[in-house]
Amino acid sequence: MTLFRSDFFLAAMNNKFYTAFICLLLFTACSGSEGYDLGDDEVQWKEPPVELPSIPVNEKPRILWMDASANFDFLANSKENIRSCLVKAKYTGFTEIVVDVRPTCGDVLYNSSLVEQITTLNHVERTASWDYLGTFIEEAHNLGLKVNANINVMVGGNIRDGGVLYRDSEKSSWATQLYYPSGIISIMDDERSHAKFFNPVNPEVQAYLLSLIRELAQNYSNLDGIILDRARFNSIESDFSQLTKTAFEKYIGKTVDAFPYSVFTWNADKVKPGLYYKQWLEFRAKITHDFFQKAGETIKGVNPDIKFGTYTGSWYSSYYNEGVNWASNRFDASAHYSWATPEYKNYGYASLLDLYMTGAYGKTLYGAENEWTVEGAILNAKKVTLGDVNVIGSLYGLNYENKPNDAEEAVYITLTVGDGLMFFDMIYLRMYDQWNAVKRGIDRALEND
Repeated sequence: MTLFRSDFFLAAMNNKFYTAFICLLLFTACSGSEGYDLGDDEVQWKEPPVELPSIPVNEKPRILWMDASANFDFLANSKENIRSCLVKAKYTGFTEIVVDVRPTCGDVLYNSSLVEQITTLNHVERTASWDYLGTFIEEAHNLGLKVNANINVMVGGNIRDGGVLYRDSEKSSWATQLYYPSGIISIMDDERSHAKFFNPVNPEVQAYLLSLIRELAQNYSNLDGIILDRARFNSIESDFSQLTKTAFEKYIGKTVDAFPYSVFTWNADKVKPGLYYKQWLEFRAKITHDFFQKAGETIKGVNPDIKFGTYTGSWYSSYYNEGVNWASNRFDASAHYSWATPEYKNYGYASLLDLYMTGAYGKTLYGAENEWTVEGAILNAKKVTLGDVNVIGSLYGLNYENKPNDAEEAVYITLTVGDGLMFFDMIYLRMYDQWNAVKRGIDRALEND
């Protein structure tokens, strides 16, 4: 992969694909136990028990994501640039946008009385005083485009831009604790972690984040949707604080001795499951599920017309690493994977969502049984969500650098195999002039509907 200029690479690290990029390097097959000592009893996918309904292509959402950090130099101070990119999105065939208004620094690009406004992001200063999100809503709605506001949830800062975890010592206990082979450390002391995650188990963290979600819904009642990104644990190494240990003990009704070793130990760079490993994965999934339930209820309590959505990676076989079960609560992961308990399915949150975007970020386009292809990622996501929510395939523009035919074909796949398209990110449309390729893919899918 050819990397671009160094300042944009730092920006890319700050967006959701950084996780996907690492996963793509680590996992080249669809096995859920790659890199982990979980045994060899994985089970192949089974067909869904019912035929899922087909949606006409012209009714499927076509969403363009606009990352705050990557596009800040273009959008931060220019209403005209916002207007021009929205016009181009409309012409290309997109029907909705996701505008990123809480990047990983944890500060925001909307009117708030609870958190600081962003003035500098990715080394770009914002001098304009007009309402960033409000301008997107006004301009997009004038063009007939729907607007979804994205917030990066379980983060409170990043190495480059700082944030609440850097400036507020009273919130230092909110930072997640990471368990590495060398021991347990705060993520604030970990140079490898660019984005600084909160501990999702901490009730103070949850209350704070729910207050932000509530305020966003209240202040922007004309939003079409609110999207949660990074609504998860940082990694398999997170969270190993005493607070989380106590909560886990309450969940299983036992005192956990030899913590964290009774959860898992390290064998070089591989996880070796301990006595409570499967219950630990189940517990983490419950934490995320319950937060999603609260977040959805918070949004709907303010305005039931605002859609509630999320983005996750599509690699379900290993997404337990992030403490997330985005499947249907009717999908029994334990029948397919050795890491899941029968109770794991109870914390599938697909039915809580109005909008679900899954990262079909593989470079290979076709291959129905491989979750690392564009086609397979979407089909396997549909198999585990079981129709509880439509599956919108999400494409990563950097995969199609100098490959306009692949970009066109990938767009066509998402709109014919899946329930919609999300393209991440507008920066790649601009950098590599992929607008026409995306338009051809959209037009071809509509013509063949």
